[in-house]
Amino acid sequence: MSSGLAKVQVLLSTYNGEKYLAELLDSVLGQNVPNLDILIRDDGSTDGTLHVLEKYELSVNVMVLQGENLGVAGSFFTLLEASSPDTTYIAFCDQDDVWQTDKVLRAINILAEYGDNTPAMYCSRVTLADENLKILGYSQIPSRGLSFGNALVQNVATGCTIVINNAARQLILKQLPSSAMVHDWWIYLVVSAYGQVVYDNESRILYRQHGGNAIGEPPGLCAKWLKRVYRFARQGGLRFVTAQAAEFREIYGELLPLDKKAILDRFLDGRSKVMGRLRLALWSDTYRQIWVDDFIFRVLVVLNRI
Repeated sequence: MSSGLAKVQVLLSTYNGEKYLAELLDSVLGQNVPNLDILIRDDGSTDGTLHVLEKYELSVNVMVLQGENLGVAGSFFTLLEASSPDTTYIAFCDQDDVWQTDKVLRAINILAEYGDNTPAMYCSRVTLADENLKILGYSQIPSRGLSFGNALVQNVATGCTIVINNAARQLILKQLPSSAMVHDWWIYLVVSAYGQVVYDNESRILYRQHGGNAIGEPPGLCAKWLKRVYRFARQGGLRFVTAQAAEFREIYGELLPLDKKAILDRFLDGRSKVMGRLRLALWSDTYRQIWVDDFIFRVLVVLNRI
């Protein structure tokens, strides 16, 4: 389907985001695709977010839903359930970024190469910017490629860059998860198992960093290692990686291609004994992108912390 005929629906979850919301919505409505609308769900805001949304709801291209606070993942999954069944592409959106005018067009032109029947997902690099949109740098490009084995243990898909086709939408809506920490990771996991995931090395979005966000790495090799060990060990202690993988198997396990099922079963079932964990740590089909993170991941597997 040509980009001129494609119907695009942008899903936006808002929560106390009044400060930058108008700038974001203007950039989305300014996309150079002819058939685009925005479905917004407010996740229980207590500031002036709803007042901002009221002005935009006057547009025929904007629909606003209100609901109780579900958190980011729950709110976006609720939006996906409410999305139009005849849309060609679904784009996910955060409340405080700025989109370049060709962001959506670039994504759907790339996804069109895979047709309408193959589940497909686009994601991309982002341009890091401060509160005033001064450019700070760029996110790191994945060095080892995107795959199901990577999606099992790491999310590299920034949610506000994700665009999926309708085949992916239908696949994800087969059964929504309860253990997914974030919606973008779950989407990456599902589509990587059954379809095509495309990473674009070019950025079409200013990804606003708020005052408390840390950008870059601390100076010195030791400091970098300590920061990564702390961050990953803290995540590993939560064991959400395994919980998410287990729920994924409950929903999709019997229908998985055999190669993906083997990777998933090995990850979930091979860790009951030390030798099994050692074997899993030596397998290369589950991996993280950066070698330091990957090394820490394998150590945590052996220690049964994931």
